[in-house]
This record gives sequence, structure tokens and C-alpha cells, in this order.
Amino acid sequence: MKKYVVCGFSIRAIAQYVVPLIGKPELPEYGDFSKYGKVVAALDIDTDRIEIFNERQHTSIKAYRHDEFEKMVKETEPDAVIVAGPDNTHAEYTIQALKHNLNVIVEKPMTISGKQAYEVIEAEKRSKGRVRVGFNMRYQPAHKYIKKMIMDGAVGKIVNIELVHNLDTYHGPSYFRRWNRKREISGGLSIHKSCHDFDLINWFVDDIPEEVFAFGGLNYFGPDSVFNPQKSTKKKLSKQKIKERCPYYRKWNDETVPLPESKHTKIYKDTFYLPYKVQYPEEFYIYDNDIDIEDTYSAVIRYKNGAIFTHSFNASTPWEGYILGINGTGGRIETICYLAPERCPFPVSDRQTITYIPLFGTRQVHDVFVAVGGHGGSDHVIKHDLFVKETEESRKLGICAGSMAGAYSVAIGEGVWKSIKTGKPLKVSEILR
Repeated sequence: MKKYVVCGFSIRAIAQYVVPLIGKPELPEYGDFSKYGKVVAALDIDTDRIEIFNERQHTSIKAYRHDEFEKMVKETEPDAVIVAGPDNTHAEYTIQALKHNLNVIVEKPMTISGKQAYEVIEAEKRSKGRVRVGFNMRYQPAHKYIKKMIMDGAVGKIVNIELVHNLDTYHGPSYFRRWNRKREISGGLSIHKSCHDFDLINWFVDDIPEEVFAFGGLNYFGPDSVFNPQKSTKKKLSKQKIKERCPYYRKWNDETVPLPESKHTKIYKDTFYLPYKVQYPEEFYIYDNDIDIEDTYSAVIRYKNGAIFTHSFNASTPWEGYILGINGTGGRIETICYLAPERCPFPVSDRQTITYIPLFGTRQVHDVFVAVGGHGGSDHVIKHDLFVKETEESRKLGICAGSMAGAYSVAIGEGVWKSIKTGKPLKVSEILR
């Protein structure tokens, strides 16, 4: 049985790694992998979170401060390290783990810059340990289905791909109430959030991204937002008054029209709600002056073998999900995915339809069930590859992501925001040295 230590006791770390490894029969949707490994220790800037979790769940996970990595490894002698704290900590803990020849499971994004990604790759070369990046979108049933179609030659040579990714007015603002709103911590949403999309397309195309160009800005959030109540009055408003007048807050906190709460969200609140005494010392809100990332961008990415990928991202739209189109010399694949059906303002199916249109043939429609569980059902499936062994399907499709996949997704994200700032295209090779 492998021993794991966790760097960053976040909600993501608890739900995706800690609970499955301690085994909770009352939470079957998170899976039980307790016979394959156990969590022996965790570190976090808010150590109270670990102690209170132990009390509630009757566990004995050793708690360490965020700067006690060396002490934790020395005292617990783990086999692997799970890195799932704020994004700006990923590179540091991953590199420290590799210096100890330990395997690393790191949540996306692997790092927040191409420079850090390069340093991780170099550290891995010198280590007996290996890096695995938690790109769960590869595991969603629809994406595996599309990958198989591409590998079977359905679209021939891929010429271009278009992907529009929307966050709704519930999910999108949440990033601007948390540390994600600071580039020095998250790298911006083009890294923190869109690295999922960039990795997915890199995986579909199976090619190396070479150049990035983008436009974007901060349109919905920050002090200059058209929705900021402070802009309509000269009187200084308190945070509470701003909230009360904010259309985002009013929409999702209307007692007359309660938000339908998913079981997944309810479990988070009831089971994993733990205190933050350091990380969030005061309340943030979506119109604060220190927000320095984009909430909107459109990018073009060119690949080595000629494919072109256009990506559009909006952090404030009426519904959440994506529209994907893949064009090639053999035809086109297209699909729409609704990622938050319980919040969608119109009814959606429990299936995801994948349409294949041959260039000189008849349209084919394929229905794929939307799996139950986090991230379209992928959160559970990825755990088998991480904690047990790589499945035959994962091996054939090349699903498991390593450090190079992590690096390329980060490099595209950095290229996006830097291109927005400079107005110039950037070479991925220069971002990654």
C-alpha cells in the first residue's frame, strides 16, 4: 500500500484524493481506493483545516505548515506526493518532491508559467520520480469517444478546431471572489481554467503547439465593470451594499427563486466545509481594485503540422458549457456540452450528442450518456489510473498526462495573456525555452 502526502488541503484535494484514499462508505460517489493507498500527512497554510477534518472524519492525517515540506517527507517517508494547493505552489512542491525521487500527482495547471514548467521538466529528468497531471477532461465519455473517432480517421488530417467555452453567471464570478483573480497566484484564467481546454485540444490533435495570438480583456468584473453598483453613485458603498445591488449576487441569492442545489455541491458544504483563517483573511468581491486578470479572450493557436485552433472564452454567459467543432480533410465532428444543467435557463438532455458529417457522405449522430459525478464523471475514472494502474483504454488512447502535456497547456495559456498585453504573437518554444 502506497503512502501519500498532500500539499494544499483544498476542497479539490479532499474530494478528489483524500476521501477516496481514506474510504468513506457513506460517500460512494467519491470511490474507495483505500486498499491501494493512504494519506499519511498534509500541509497547508491553514493547518486548522487538516485538524478539523481529522476530528470530523475520525482520521489521523498529520498536519504540517506550508513551509514544512522537508520535515513532512522526512518524518512520514511517503511514496508519492499529491499537489493540489493554490496554483503558484505547484511548481515548488513538485520540484521538491522530485528531488526526493518521489512520484508526483499535480492538479492542473502544472505550473503558472512556462519558466516554471521548464524547471519541472528539468527536475524530472534528474529524478527517479515521475509527474502525472490531473487533466480529467480527457476522461469524459464524450471526449474519449471523439478521440477514438479521430484515431480511426473519421476527420482525416485535422485542419482546424473551434472551441467556445462559457462560464455562467454563477460559476464565472466565483473566480473573482477568490485568489484566482490574481495573476501572481493563478496565472490568470487562460492558465488556471483554460489549460483544460488547451490540453484537450493538444490531445485531440496529437501535435505540438507552436504559436499563440490573442485578444482579450476584463469586461464583466473589476472596478470598471458596467455592473459595479459603485459606478452609479458618488457615495462610498460598503461591500454589503455593493452585494445587495449586484445583479450577479441578486440572481443567485434570491430567496423567492432558490438555486437548485446538486448533491455534489451539498456534500461539499456538509462534509468538507472547513475554515480559512490565513488564505482568505477578508472578504473579496468581484469588483475589487486588485483584480488583474482577463475574463474574456479569443485566441488562435497554430500547431507544428499546420492545424489551427481558435478558442473563445467568456466568464459570464447565460449558460455554462462549450461548443466544439473539429474540421479535417475527411469531415467534421461537432458537439455541444452543457456542464451545469441544473443552472441552465432552458431544458437540456442527459446525453451529449456528437455529430459526425463526412466531407462527402451522410450525417451521423452519436449519443453519449453524460456520466454522473464531478467533471462529467471523469473524476472517478481518473483515480483508477492514478491510484491503481493505467487501464488498457487509457493506454490505447494516450489519456494519462505527464509533465510535457502540463507544460504545453501552460505555455499556451501564458501565450494568451502575454499576447493580449503586447498585441503580438508568441512562440511556444520561447515561452518554454
